[in-house]
Amino acid sequence: MPTLHNETDRVTVSLPHSLAQDIDALRTSLNISRSELFKVALEQFLARQRRAQLQVVVAEMAEEYRTNRELTALTSLDGEDFV
Repeated sequence: MPTLHNETDRVTVSLPHSLAQDIDALRTSLNISRSELFKVALEQFLARQRRAQLQVVVAEMAEEYRTNRELTALTSLDGEDFV
C-alpha cells in the first residue's frame, strides 16, 4: 500500500519589519506558527487568484455564447420533447 508523504519546501521570505511585527502579533493571537499563518494566507490568496481567473474565462465564454450564432442555433428547441 502506498504511503502518504507530507512533503514540504522551505522558503525564505524578506519582509518589511513592520509587516513582520504585524504577522507575529496575529500569529500569537491565533496561537499558530508563522509557517501555518503563511500557509493559510497563501492558500487563500491562491484560491482568490484562481477564482478571478475563472471569472475572466467565464465572462469570455458568456460573451462568445451571446455573440456566436452557431452556439445558439438550436436553442429554440430547448424544452421540446423528443419522444
